[in-house]
Amino acid sequence: MQKVLLLDKHNHPINICTWKRALVLIMKGKAENARRLNDIESMIKVENVLIPRVIKLTYDLAVQYKELPFCRENILVRDEFVCQYCGEKFNASELTLDHVYPKSRLGPDIWENIVACCKDCNQKKADRTPKEARMKLLRRPYRPKDYLKFEIKKYPENVVKYWLEYFEAS
Repeated sequence: MQKVLLLDKHNHPINICTWKRALVLIMKGKAENARRLNDIESMIKVENVLIPRVIKLTYDLAVQYKELPFCRENILVRDEFVCQYCGEKFNASELTLDHVYPKSRLGPDIWENIVACCKDCNQKKADRTPKEARMKLLRRPYRPKDYLKFEIKKYPENVVKYWLEYFEAS
């Protein structure tokens, strides 16, 4: 499914939507192409229709703060699919989630206590803290702050390259 970056009236990123939603907003006059130039490369072609990869609302909108969901996929994206103990990159299916402070000792299910971990390192660490297991974390786990900046990590570079200038400006 092709995605489109949605900007507010002042060119600040507010959401990522489907091409269908973008087309509806454009057809209703609620949004327009954010780029004044209609270069084909910055458009998505769907069923012989060209849709801009970045659209801009034509009216002011109050945007609510959006909390990033705490889930396996987001933990893996945050940690860039890298085991936080051995430093190797893996496919999602080859990674587990590890409680830094073990769940068996009532370690909480929160961003700051969960890391991506390969199966071997997870078995080696077992129900111990990294210090007890003599294993060092590559970086301290954290709660991502900016929802949209985090979300764009999930899309391929050939899509994101049209969006980045709007994130750098805001």
